Amino acid sequence: MKITVVLADDEPLILKGLGKLIPWEEYGMEIVGLAYDGKELLETIEALKPDIVISDISMPHYSGIDIIKEIKRRELPIKTVFISAYQEFSYARDAVAYGAVDYLVKPVKKTELEAVIAKTLSLIREENEEDRRRRKLDQLERKNRDGELGVWLEQLVEGTLSERAEGYSHLVDKLEGPLHAVGIVQVDPEGNDNERWPAPTQKLVQFAVRNIVQESVEAFGRGYSFVRAGKHVFVLSCEEPGIPLELASAIRDNVLNFLKLKVSIGVGDPVRVLSELRVSREQAEQALEMTYFTGLNRAIGYRVLERRKDSENEWFTLQSEIIKGLTEGEWDDALSRMKALLQVIKAATVGNRQLAVSTCFSSLLYIVQEVNKSDVPMSDWGFDIQHLQSRLGQYETYGAMCDGIVDMLEELYDRIGDKPAGREQTLVARIVRYIEAHYAEDISLESVAAIAFMNPYYFSSFFKKHTKRNFKQYVTELRMQQAVLLLKTTDLMVYEIAERVGYNNARHFSDMFKKHTGKLPQEFKQALKD
Repeated sequence: MKITVVLADDEPLILKGLGKLIPWEEYGMEIVGLAYDGKELLETIEALKPDIVISDISMPHYSGIDIIKEIKRRELPIKTVFISAYQEFSYARDAVAYGAVDYLVKPVKKTELEAVIAKTLSLIREENEEDRRRRKLDQLERKNRDGELGVWLEQLVEGTLSERAEGYSHLVDKLEGPLHAVGIVQVDPEGNDNERWPAPTQKLVQFAVRNIVQESVEAFGRGYSFVRAGKHVFVLSCEEPGIPLELASAIRDNVLNFLKLKVSIGVGDPVRVLSELRVSREQAEQALEMTYFTGLNRAIGYRVLERRKDSENEWFTLQSEIIKGLTEGEWDDALSRMKALLQVIKAATVGNRQLAVSTCFSSLLYIVQEVNKSDVPMSDWGFDIQHLQSRLGQYETYGAMCDGIVDMLEELYDRIGDKPAGREQTLVARIVRYIEAHYAEDISLESVAAIAFMNPYYFSSFFKKHTKRNFKQYVTELRMQQAVLLLKTTDLMVYEIAERVGYNNARHFSDMFKKHTGKLPQEFKQALKD
């Protein structure tokens, strides 16, 4: 099916030129109407319902802003591109803010029109694909709502389904056994890009994972799956006790192969009576929590945990040795003792993430405080104690937290010495390298302060002291330098350059660029050609 286009301009020569500027048919597009003023354009839109409107921003009767407002009021699925003169830049930008795809500057060049058309067609294809996915999603949702099997099963693993209930008898018939086990599948919080996905995509992926889980279950025996609190729960009936864990490994591999997603899975022990599935579910939850200590992207079976209870003396000794190594300049000794201490803490807290975090925090806090009390010379750089525990809690695995603690310990060690000024320069260089590597991301003063192990308030003054600029100014200048380089050396569109230098909003980027250079990005690029 061809994409229909309406062209509008109060200058007939421009309309004629637009019609011949590019091979519309080769793009799968057809010009179905022409309009010579705003009133005629609205009438043409009403009559033809085109997919795309390319119109002058300033025409008799109705302006471009009037046109796009009317399109939005009528909720018409029309993509709009405006053409403007140089003096109408701000007007055209307003149109983009109201929902126009983009704007072109007169005289319109073939390459620029082709780029805008390609962008517009891409948006149309994405929306069509999204509509198709939504329809499929609705079908899947209706299918999953059909019948009460999933509801009964969820009640069963929660322990709220009575053995006298009709649903319980129905499940006994469906799940023959003799063994029954529960597994819980969770998309890993690290190693995936799922946090950046838009909500519709996340929902589609959730259903894709659900389908893989259900198909995998059916390949191993009789069973069903459902979603509970954002996690995928499966119940499997089988003959051998080791099969549920084999199924969990298969689900992990299938999700990774088909969706390129990493998941972790906890599996409870099999039970012989369906009414005891709640116990298997609780065990599966405990097994899943163990991924914090064992690492992500694993299938873990339940086991009874034995925490070490006789470690207090060793713990205290290791802390003292760490402090001694730091204050006497013996980094290797301090590091080896810290690694040993972290292993002792792991053995004493395994299975309890919150306890592990709070214990590590207490040890690190004690070490920092004792070093500060010692008589060694030390640079006062505002080591961030206030936010230390919350930062430790943000690590998704115990191993990652241990790496972070080692970094903090090394930073503490580097602050001890006779020449704090030299160490400050080293730290500034590391901060600048980090900013240069991550300026295109959503970095903030708080996130960079964490890299320097400083509280944000101290970091702000520390950064300005050494760079003569505040943090926001420094990042903005770096982004503008890169934007100028891209404008000089590439043919990227303005919105593409904005994204590459860390701006999600092209209009905000243009405003910042003009503030720093005196010209809008398009004006700057045009000046390079003149």
